[in-house]
Amino acid sequence: MPAFLIVHSKLTDPSAFQHYVEAAGPSLERYQGTYLLGGGVSDVLEGAHDKDRTVIFQFPSTQAAKSWYQSDEYQSVKPLREGTGAFDFVLVDSF
Repeated sequence: MPAFLIVHSKLTDPSAFQHYVEAAGPSLERYQGTYLLGGGVSDVLEGAHDKDRTVIFQFPSTQAAKSWYQSDEYQSVKPLREGTGAFDFVLVDSF
């Protein structure tokens, strides 16, 4: 079953964040991660949401997503994201 990685973010340094995006891209491809959509939050209908961007990726499975996140490839570029904003990474199993 596919799994979806939902990333909510609030960028404080978009220029530096772009370096992370470029470096992380190849690792996503190796683990069959696919970019589905991204955009700004336009309306919170219920509850609270303190981020202003949402990006969704699809992986073939939860294990593939976790393997990507825990991989040496991704962990080596993850520090490029530090100091560029606030991020929530949420992995969702489909059913």
